[in-house]
Amino acid sequence: KNYHFFLFTFGSPLMRPDFIFVSFLCFFFSLRTLSGQQAVAGYECRVSIDLVSVTKEKDRVRVSITPPPIKSRRIRYVLPAYLPSIGDKVDVGQFVHQFYALDDRGTPLKAVKKQGGNVILLKLGKGRVLRKLEYWIDDSWDESEGKSYHIDNYNHVPNANGTSFDSEKGFLLNTAFMFGYFDGYSWIPYRVTVSHSADVAAFTGMPRVESEFNRDEFFANSYTDIIEFPIYYGKPDTIGFESRNIYLDIAVFSETGNVTARQIRKYIGAQVSALTRFLGDVPPRHYKMFFYFASPENFKVGTKGVFGGVAHRNSAVYYFLESKDEDQLISLVRRETSGDILKVMSLLDQSKQCTGDLLVPQVTPCWWVAEGMKSYFTWLADLRDSVSSEEEFMAAISARIRLYQEVRHKSLHDFKQIGKSMKDPLVAEEYRSKAMLTIMLLDVEVTLWSGGAKGLREIALELNDSIGFRADSLGRYIARTISTEIYTFANNYVFGEKELPLIESFGKIGWVYSPTSLDSILTFGQVSLYYDEIADAFFVRQADLGNRLRLEAGDRLVSINGTHVNAANIEESLNAIYSPQDTSAVEVIFIRGNQNERVMATPFFKTMVIDHLVRPDPAAGADAQLLHARIFSPFDY
Repeated sequence: KNYHFFLFTFGSPLMRPDFIFVSFLCFFFSLRTLSGQQAVAGYECRVSIDLVSVTKEKDRVRVSITPPPIKSRRIRYVLPAYLPSIGDKVDVGQFVHQFYALDDRGTPLKAVKKQGGNVILLKLGKGRVLRKLEYWIDDSWDESEGKSYHIDNYNHVPNANGTSFDSEKGFLLNTAFMFGYFDGYSWIPYRVTVSHSADVAAFTGMPRVESEFNRDEFFANSYTDIIEFPIYYGKPDTIGFESRNIYLDIAVFSETGNVTARQIRKYIGAQVSALTRFLGDVPPRHYKMFFYFASPENFKVGTKGVFGGVAHRNSAVYYFLESKDEDQLISLVRRETSGDILKVMSLLDQSKQCTGDLLVPQVTPCWWVAEGMKSYFTWLADLRDSVSSEEEFMAAISARIRLYQEVRHKSLHDFKQIGKSMKDPLVAEEYRSKAMLTIMLLDVEVTLWSGGAKGLREIALELNDSIGFRADSLGRYIARTISTEIYTFANNYVFGEKELPLIESFGKIGWVYSPTSLDSILTFGQVSLYYDEIADAFFVRQADLGNRLRLEAGDRLVSINGTHVNAANIEESLNAIYSPQDTSAVEVIFIRGNQNERVMATPFFKTMVIDHLVRPDPAAGADAQLLHARIFSPFDY
């Protein structure tokens, strides 16, 4: 079998003295993993999920697990503390109740929760074998009995990532929040059986091996595979369409019935077309998108983690607020789904670098590649297909550069520090901004080194098609096929702490970057914000007295143009006030004291010193224009 421990290891072995040591460690762990997989060959974990017994009064789900025959007197059952798709801690153990276990004689075992409640330690008698686990799972959206998993003592879970058990509205099952894995056995196959009422059906990308009128059986090769497959059971509105080699299924559950799957298809059709053209002739894929639209009455304003979406390699889930303003709804859906189907590319699928130990943060050394490529490739696809303009892209790059300033001297390879930073959405966005800018500059260099024959898109697709994940790195592949200059680039800007050469690199594509310049821009007046992790909210730190939004220090932002402002959608929601594109009015709702305030305001032009402005270079030479055209101009893939 091939393994992927060196996939994103930039740097030459001759140039990096720590390479031999890192290589040895990776080799050691690969042998350890291989021997573990051979030891459990033919085993599988069987999971049964009972949705039939869920009622309004008891909205918990019973889970039963038949483990493989593990020969050990001490067994650790692990529930994830961290997941690849969520930066912050999730602590799945907090949702488990009434846990019990039986050995092969039917004797109940003593279970002890350890390590923050996410590890359940089971002790067996001599010669005994674990036969069964059973417990009840709470709904991560739950706020019954005076408690809420969104506040105070609980680690919050974004709604799109979590679970919802409602016998009337359906069941959203993100599998990581339903069951865990046995320590040392996360790589064995999983067979999951779901019992459900006959009037609902499953919407999921998970392979189904058997289906009856009230029972489905699914199969996945490992735990790290199965947690990539959310399942929705209900009666959603559905529609499907094909774009090149991608068949897209859309399912919508709207609490009021005002949003339909046909609408969503209309909203995202142009973006999907641009992205599938960008992907080219990838192997045929079936991608599924599930949308949950909450009514304004049920949408939980001010609680943690309720807004946004999560994308996996075969499917995505979104939790949104319904809006009567169709323009706001279109903007929301397009913004949040943008680029998600690019997850079918191997380099953008972070779950494939999952460490297998879900008790530690899942930010790996290749995190920056996946994050940077997703943002950059999404813009590049839109530009090449004329879905977005270059002026809009430049504005987005300027905003990214402003965020990047705070981490410009931080290494993108310091994944432990990046993992810690994921708890603060502002710092996380700063690292994401540096990742996107680094990927863009790498694309400029790769296109130059190849003489215009290839860009980073072509490299990513070649890796996707030909070798996938094995003991070869992105850096080595570029060095072998295009130029060894990649080592210098990586040592300076990935491993190293040098500032990105923005002025020089942008000059190569006919752009001018000015760290400071005098210009006339649209603005509402200066407003600076800070994030309060406990409240999961943004507050005004400072504001000009004359700002048109009438904001003051201490005000708490609630929504902008109907989009609720929280950690899950920081960049998208704040763009309307920080980077207005025209003089259209913007609605801002905020809390001052204990009062809700609503302001409708229009931006105005103001001549001022602008930081980090990016604009076209009217004096760009022929080489720069040629490279610009190769990277940005529409062409037949």
